Amino acid sequence: MLRDKAVRTATISINEVYASIQGEGLLVGTPSVFIRLQGCNLRCPWCDQPSALNFTQKGVEIEEVLKLVEKYYHRHVVITGGEPFAHKNLHMLVKELLSMGKSVQIETNGTLWQEEMEEVASSVHITCSPKGEVSWHAHPKVLGHARELKFVVDEHLEKGVLLRGEFLEFLEKGLVVLQPEGNKERFLKKALSMQEELLKLGYSVRVIPQVHKFLGLK
Repeated sequence: MLRDKAVRTATISINEVYASIQGEGLLVGTPSVFIRLQGCNLRCPWCDQPSALNFTQKGVEIEEVLKLVEKYYHRHVVITGGEPFAHKNLHMLVKELLSMGKSVQIETNGTLWQEEMEEVASSVHITCSPKGEVSWHAHPKVLGHARELKFVVDEHLEKGVLLRGEFLEFLEKGLVVLQPEGNKERFLKKALSMQEELLKLGYSVRVIPQVHKFLGLK
């Protein structure tokens, strides 16, 4: 399957591989295969994937990961976590998925970047979700390649965060999503209120809850 022996024997830490729909962000509803990587550099208090937080030395050969992906008919592949950019062989996995004709999406907290991703980043849909745990800091290279920003609306997120200079281009292009934390009613109301406030300033953002949870999907 793989042309290069170095790639064939390279490993990456996997939590799980499964098929569902993309339930978040601008690509919501897209049938997708999810590759959930094991290990994250942040510890957000409301994280809904605590089993994927801890790093492990145990890895799966990338060739075996691709075989798992090939079991499904889905063209779209979402690499999530954990934090994908915390894994040094991420670029190898992405390159092989693209060579298979897959469309690739990476969901990242935006704090990390890998120079090896530079040559393929333009072919990947990067969803950057800045986190309050690091005062919503995002690496400039991630922002330079991201196709959307997804903010989890909790008790800490305020309108001023979205209006920061590094995020303004996404606001102007309508590429900002507000996702109520845990689909909780109070955060949905807060997201709708923030949406209204931003409309008055000339910016249109989308309020999108976690749709897959409403549908009872993983």
